[in-house]
Amino acid sequence: MMRLSSLKKINYRHWLCIAITVAFLAVTAVCFRNSILRLWDSVKDLFFSICFYVDKLFGLNKGIDATVNQIPNHTPTAPPAVDFPATEEQFVSKWDLYWQSFVSKASFNGYIDWLGNLIFNIVFIILVVVIPLVLIFHLLLKKYFKTQNNNYNMDSRPLKIFKRFGAKVYVPTKYFCLSFKSFLLENNVYKLIWLVIWAINFNFITIGIEFVSWYLYLTMSFDFGSFFVQLYKLVLDLKTMFDVFPWWVFILVGVLVLHQISLNIGYNRLAHNERRNRGFLNILGAVDICYGPMGCGKTTQISDMALSTEIQFRNDAFEIILETDMHFPYFPWIKFERAFRCLIASGLVYDLWSCKRWVRRYKKLFEKKPSEIRIFGYDYNRYGLEYHNNLYVQNIWEALEDYACAYLIYTVQSSLLISNYSIREDNIMADIGNFPLWNTDFFHKDSRLIDSYSRHAHILDQDMLRLGRIMLEKNPNRNAFGFGVYVISEIDKERKNSKTQTGKAEDNVCNQKNDMFNVLLKMSRHACVVANRVFIRIYADLQRPTSLEADGLELGSIINIADKSEMTILLPWWSPFYVFDLIYGAIKNRFENLYTKYRYNRSDNTLFMYLYKTIVTKLGHYSERINNLFDCQTLTLEIESGRQDGKIKEYKYYRMPKKIYSKRFSTNCLSGIFEARAEYNRVGIDDLSEYADIMATNTELEMQNSHFQADLKKYRDNAS
Repeated sequence: MMRLSSLKKINYRHWLCIAITVAFLAVTAVCFRNSILRLWDSVKDLFFSICFYVDKLFGLNKGIDATVNQIPNHTPTAPPAVDFPATEEQFVSKWDLYWQSFVSKASFNGYIDWLGNLIFNIVFIILVVVIPLVLIFHLLLKKYFKTQNNNYNMDSRPLKIFKRFGAKVYVPTKYFCLSFKSFLLENNVYKLIWLVIWAINFNFITIGIEFVSWYLYLTMSFDFGSFFVQLYKLVLDLKTMFDVFPWWVFILVGVLVLHQISLNIGYNRLAHNERRNRGFLNILGAVDICYGPMGCGKTTQISDMALSTEIQFRNDAFEIILETDMHFPYFPWIKFERAFRCLIASGLVYDLWSCKRWVRRYKKLFEKKPSEIRIFGYDYNRYGLEYHNNLYVQNIWEALEDYACAYLIYTVQSSLLISNYSIREDNIMADIGNFPLWNTDFFHKDSRLIDSYSRHAHILDQDMLRLGRIMLEKNPNRNAFGFGVYVISEIDKERKNSKTQTGKAEDNVCNQKNDMFNVLLKMSRHACVVANRVFIRIYADLQRPTSLEADGLELGSIINIADKSEMTILLPWWSPFYVFDLIYGAIKNRFENLYTKYRYNRSDNTLFMYLYKTIVTKLGHYSERINNLFDCQTLTLEIESGRQDGKIKEYKYYRMPKKIYSKRFSTNCLSGIFEARAEYNRVGIDDLSEYADIMATNTELEMQNSHFQADLKKYRDNAS
């Protein structure tokens, strides 16, 4: 009873996998017996090649001959007719015959026969299949458009039957297949067994063994003429697979493989453009302001640059960690990191200065009483406490300060962005307790899992950027300015220019003239330097440079979005996707016209339109996903000094939707202002008054509540 109950507890999918395995083995025994014999031949070839290799390598002179150059005794197919040259002489002869056939009468007649048969088959398919389907499709459309109804969302009888069939058959089958797929992902042993079985059946393992055998033979004999025998055996082994599957299967697989290769190239081009963007950002200063009219993409641009800069900061910190490690390669860095992590977790280390204070306390203890325990178990007597780089001598404690600061920047799991609007990021840190690694790739992440790994920028408390008066007295964030990427949208609304600023420097209330905001920006790069690398960057945007005071504007570079190209896809020109997209475009245009007419005439649901719409939408979803992933827009940016001296340099910047439009930020990031107003609004557009004619009356003009109209009315009243 115990055995029976434990058998019942086994997941039935195990039994299904076992049954599939037995079926595969049965197919192998019945249909692929020659492949098993061929595998045995390859194992013997490998054995004799190893013996030949050892004999020649050690000069044993046992006279062992390799069998890898012999035509196999067992062939994987029956009959084994393969019209392919097995020797160099046969290859040269057939090669000459091949080129001679181009000018022969028989070859020309054969080509004409082949072309005639091809044309006949195409015409036959068009007459027998395509034209009847087109006529049926046309008649159905006429019927649908001829019928008009208001049967709102009612399903036709055929559609009800189809949905019932789907609910009873398709949906359960689909969910079973998905669950079985998940089961196989958790139990890779079955997939491995099936892969081995079919690799044997199609001689893939045989081919691999034969290659190793020939390689061992070739390295000792240098018999390059044996290549033709190996090529013949390769064709013979592959013939099994070509005998099993029809020709169209290989065309389909070839298209899929070609498409996958083109996708990989597209991913590489996306990554390459991202690296080019970071190269551009490296030439900018610590403070950069982007300007342009509404809708030109200013906020998008600074958000894009901020995301790239954050990754660059982590990469720079990682480089400092590696460089410092190489300077003192025998220091127990893992012990240092574990102690440092405990301090971070306890809140004793939170910024760069706290890192340095912590290291300096250890330094004082060590200098007071040197011992390996007080320097994290480092054998300083053997490996030394200094590193000379031909520029200066670096002390181990200086290196530890740099390492600690870089490690803090690298391992901070929250965002390095601090902004006055929300920006989403999705960098993922993998950590199993040793050294953590970051996945900062923008393009391979599944957008359906955004909520599982997203984090957002920190809220910018602008008192952090003020060295003078602050807005909130006793603000705990006042001195928190440190490493990170600071992003300020619409900075001109915040800072204004000298004409629109209010208040005085001697006021007791914080204003733009006494908060010393600009002074902090001028000194910002000094606040966060680790190993001569600056880990602070400030990006801002505005509509007009003159809307910001000159003292703030001249701090860095001004970026103008001079031009934007159309979106272009980064897949190579030979990608099968272009053919697919061309076909889909033709289908889509036809469908949209038909569907619009259908929606006008009818409000019910029919089987024909249900299937038609399903096919078109599935194709459309795939096309949209590929375009969203691999599209790229080239921006021409004009960079000018904040002094606006007229010296303008142009650079290219690449904006990729998968990176910046993947729910990164809201383009109406300040819409909360209007949302608050809307809570008190009770008037819609239909409630607003309309003009009575093409010429506005005086009464209608006064209804505008305009300053201009008010001035005219005032002068008119005075004149009267």
